[in-house]
Amino acid sequence: MTRTKLLVSIVVPLVLGGIPYAVMTQEEAFRVGSNGTKAFFTLGMLLGLPAIASPVVLLLSFVGLFFRKTQWASALVALGSVSYLVAFLISLRRCESIRMKAFHQLAERSQPLVAAIREFELKNGRPPGSLNELVPGFLPGIPGTGMGAYPQYQYLTNPVVYQGNPWVLAIDTPSGGINFDKFLYFPKTNYPHEGYGGRLERVGDWAYVHE
Repeated sequence: MTRTKLLVSIVVPLVLGGIPYAVMTQEEAFRVGSNGTKAFFTLGMLLGLPAIASPVVLLLSFVGLFFRKTQWASALVALGSVSYLVAFLISLRRCESIRMKAFHQLAERSQPLVAAIREFELKNGRPPGSLNELVPGFLPGIPGTGMGAYPQYQYLTNPVVYQGNPWVLAIDTPSGGINFDKFLYFPKTNYPHEGYGGRLERVGDWAYVHE
């Protein structure tokens, strides 16, 4: 093998592995940050297409290993496919870690809003009809979530739907494509294991619904 081929054999898998990791983790960090937007929600899906195709490409490249003229190119394609797939799977785990850390922080940032609702309820003998009732007596203004892609709290009052909770805070948190993840706060913290479109994961006193 020539020095050029050796260099290409090293560089190509590294580049193919670096693309999904760099792009996906940065996209996730941006999404849950204060300046995030929903503009890039399909990017992860697009990067997933090569990962889905990589087992087929890998299988086809093995065929090329049996022919002298295509051995090196086939080996390079196989290395690139494996590198991309492994990097994509690692990126998914890393993105999940970034995401859930951000929602733990959001749960902590939401404590003043939760406290204001509870104070209103204690003082008036009922929960507020809307978050607007908290202003200005209990809060100077209705806070945002601090996540640019998921900026607003929803305030819901339906005890029948929400496990007997008289009020609920909810945030729509889609993670890309056709996805209906949610972030929920029940004052009774009596979250079911499944419901509301998915599996619930406790995040402090909140719960994240993985659709």
